[in-house]
Amino acid sequence: MHAERREGFSLVELAVVLVVAGIVLAIGAPPLVKYMNARKVYDSARILSDEMRLARQMAVTNGTRNWVYTQWGTNAAQYWTGVQTPLGGGAWSGTSWRGPIDLPSRTKMVSANFSGLQYFWYDANGRPSYSGSVKVVSTIPSVQDTSTVNVDLSGSVW
Repeated sequence: MHAERREGFSLVELAVVLVVAGIVLAIGAPPLVKYMNARKVYDSARILSDEMRLARQMAVTNGTRNWVYTQWGTNAAQYWTGVQTPLGGGAWSGTSWRGPIDLPSRTKMVSANFSGLQYFWYDANGRPSYSGSVKVVSTIPSVQDTSTVNVDLSGSVW
């Protein structure tokens, strides 16, 4: 006699696989969501530090004064960058602003402090007008991660 050969999976086998997959997703989804929300804080800080480094590079390369303006409070998820060109005799042009630029969703800046101000600029030598820092946090109460972007008077950003 010939044994019948079956191909494929039975309905019971498929149901078992789906139940196991559902259990794995139910266990793994909350930590994954928490990780992704916490990662947004670090991404926001990286974006700010990259903008600060770019402002410094552009100031040195073009001989301009490049501004970084952070905001905390109501619209704490936005920042601006600006450029001033030298007019001669120590005078500068008006500032040409770019922004507002939004940070990733569900993050905001708190405690922006550059010698008591929310802004600073880089001169043509790459030195900032003030040293200071900006702290980035999540707007989701369950995410406790914070990240700080620092600027020192040598122009370093970390």
